[in-house]
Amino acid sequence: MPRRILSVLAAYHVWTCASSPDFLATVLKNSSRQVEQSAFLDELEDIMGSHHRQAAESRLSEIKEFLRTTFVAMPKTAHGRLSTTSARYAVHRLFVQRHGWHVKGVAPGGESWAPNSSALGLGNRLPPRLRDLLEERFGSEDFTLDELTLLVATIEALIHSEAIGRLHATYHVLDKDPEASLGEEEAIDIIYSCMTTYLAGYNISELSHEQVSTTRRAVEEDYPYWKHTKALIHESQQSASPDLKEYSFSDVERILEIVSASMGRRVDEGNCQDIEDRLVAIEETPGTGRVRLSDFYSSHLNNGNWQFQERPEYLRQLGVLDESDPSLPRIIIPNYLIMQANCLNVSTYYDLCCIDLCEDLLDKIEDDIKGPQAAPSDIIRIVTSMDSAYVSAGRTLSRALVKKLNEVAEYHGGQVPIHGRLFSQWMHFAYPNECPYPHLFGTTKLLTDTEWFAETGMRSWATQPEMQAWINSTQRHVGPITCDDWEEGMCMWAAEEELVDAVSWQVLAPVRSLWPSVRAPLRACAFLAMLVSSIMGMRGIMQQAMCSIRDVRGHVKSVSQDDSRKKKGEVISV
Repeated sequence: MPRRILSVLAAYHVWTCASSPDFLATVLKNSSRQVEQSAFLDELEDIMGSHHRQAAESRLSEIKEFLRTTFVAMPKTAHGRLSTTSARYAVHRLFVQRHGWHVKGVAPGGESWAPNSSALGLGNRLPPRLRDLLEERFGSEDFTLDELTLLVATIEALIHSEAIGRLHATYHVLDKDPEASLGEEEAIDIIYSCMTTYLAGYNISELSHEQVSTTRRAVEEDYPYWKHTKALIHESQQSASPDLKEYSFSDVERILEIVSASMGRRVDEGNCQDIEDRLVAIEETPGTGRVRLSDFYSSHLNNGNWQFQERPEYLRQLGVLDESDPSLPRIIIPNYLIMQANCLNVSTYYDLCCIDLCEDLLDKIEDDIKGPQAAPSDIIRIVTSMDSAYVSAGRTLSRALVKKLNEVAEYHGGQVPIHGRLFSQWMHFAYPNECPYPHLFGTTKLLTDTEWFAETGMRSWATQPEMQAWINSTQRHVGPITCDDWEEGMCMWAAEEELVDAVSWQVLAPVRSLWPSVRAPLRACAFLAMLVSSIMGMRGIMQQAMCSIRDVRGHVKSVSQDDSRKKKGEVISV
């Protein structure tokens, strides 16, 4: 009977929820979002063409799944959406992980994550009509997962259109007819020309046939990682059209699309991995993620590491130097890898940069936590179970790392926000070779060497005499390390927090501040409930026992009376 009552009550609860105005409003709201998406794509087609719409639509499902983990883990607004600040952060991470793209305006430049223009910071770089559409549809509003997916798909389709425009220009400069079919050798030749000018940072539509040929020869002969790009082109050709003998423009376009989407990963596997290997080979102490600046310059002068020549002032501006010991500056390996100077300026909309290895680690943490915060014990459990390129799973974290994590939690009332500077800093010391050190907003400025020269009038690289002078001066002035955390290797630790989205984090504040005050009463209530439950259980047992005793007594009494009657009968009979 009680189960039937519970079933009826549950059914009634579901019915009342489903028939409530809030539920109906939610259903209508979701339906309207689907209509808005269709209407947006219609307008996108009117502005950019059907090809652009198809490119955006084809990406929606994959992008949504890619965004989902971070979207779920980020702090939300009061309406359960991502603020524009959180959205910019999530979208930047997606582009970096999917393609190795630092999308201009979306990628950070040393400032906070709050976007300074529409389309999460990309607005000023968009075609005017597309910018107007995005501002009208999204403006500065917060984002649902579907809305953010739609925006990302639109940006990816725009970048795809740029690549197709580059291919059209290549056909034109090389006097090829887009309507004609090409043999395999001709098709690959066009892609080679397109990609060499792309890597050199030229707009091929502004070059002559002769200039394209000259650029191609220079890249193929002098660019040390061209072999990786060439291999990617052939892999993409085999993937897209392995058996074709003749290639239409759309066939060549399909190959180029695969190359463009995968180029960032290939650059990372070639250029970036090579730089990383060279830095790790001269690491001061294995597992510290640090290279002495003097060893950095020595490797350039003596070991042929041609990349390692940036001057200290430039490295400091980019946030690459650890100067906790001023007498012995050190290169921070992951910060050096992702610095702007290592990016390839190949597009109007993005640069190709080394992929931040920490993003994959944070993905695993987000996927496990499924929220914006976690207890230190949960984070320790997750981190010790993860492996990376330099750290094996199953390790025991040092007491210093555990202490610092507990300090971060204490600062935030018992929980660690995983999208803040303090946790990023903790991750850097937990994974020194993978996770960059997070500088405070506004203390670094991510400039290219050209931008640096325009701003300072100084070259970004040091001359050989300057490098040798620096090596000599460092050898003469090596002093003792002086900091509170030098024994733990955390001299750069700064107990200053900067959350990705402090406003949305405050939405959680009432829950966080209420918990300590209600925790004790809740425990008392739980204990009282257990006590009452035990008493009620004992009462039931006692009642059953008493009933059993009464039954036994009744039975004994009945038997006694029967025996008495039998005895009386016998006496009378006699």
